[in-house]
Amino acid sequence: MKTLKLLSLSVIAATFMASPAMAQGKASAKKATLADDIDSLGGNKELAEMAQNIKSQTRTRIVQDRIVERRNRVEFGLAYGSTFGGDSYVKTQSLSLAMDYHITPRWSLGVRYMDFGNNLTDEGKRVFEQARKNYEAGGRAYAVDIDYPENAALAVVNWYPIYGKTSFLDMGVTQFDLYLLAGGGQMTLSSGTTALMTAGAGVGAWITKNISARAEMRYQTYKDQPVTGSRTLDTVTGSLGLGWIL
Repeated sequence: MKTLKLLSLSVIAATFMASPAMAQGKASAKKATLADDIDSLGGNKELAEMAQNIKSQTRTRIVQDRIVERRNRVEFGLAYGSTFGGDSYVKTQSLSLAMDYHITPRWSLGVRYMDFGNNLTDEGKRVFEQARKNYEAGGRAYAVDIDYPENAALAVVNWYPIYGKTSFLDMGVTQFDLYLLAGGGQMTLSSGTTALMTAGAGVGAWITKNISARAEMRYQTYKDQPVTGSRTLDTVTGSLGLGWIL
């Protein structure tokens, strides 16, 4: 009888000792099965090919959705400008009209007409005042030989390589274009007409879908005809204006 009891206790003890080992074995087997399942995903040829063939159909860009579509549209502009350099005795301002035909958002052809107003610089006033005093005193009078611009007409090509958006003082988002231009035409001087060549850059900020504020800086070169002989003048013209697109 004692032998039977001892045998029963031994069986019960062995069962309790084996239970944790069995549970640990089952857990290890479960982990191994899960790892095998995960590893098998890479071995699934059809699934791997499907993942490799997935391509995004949408290109993400910094700037999207232009506020103004400029393809096959006409834009008119009005600007006021000032000329720097050239004849040291004359300062020149201009009022200009512009028309641009936008072939694409990046390219346009345009024409410019400028009407010039001229005044003597401080140096010019000094020289002419000295000449007047000499004449009144009975001495020899002389005047500075100047040849000032009256108007000009240009044909230009515009290229818009940069389009962007910016926030101005947290008051809203402003969209803008940076552009380059080059062209040529004819200038009318007090002495007659001469060829005019120009190149420059500008920026246009869109106020609404039809109106833009524009700033432009152009280099231009031409020959004038003072009494002392022909000379080449290199000048820079800066202007501020508004544009209206149809």
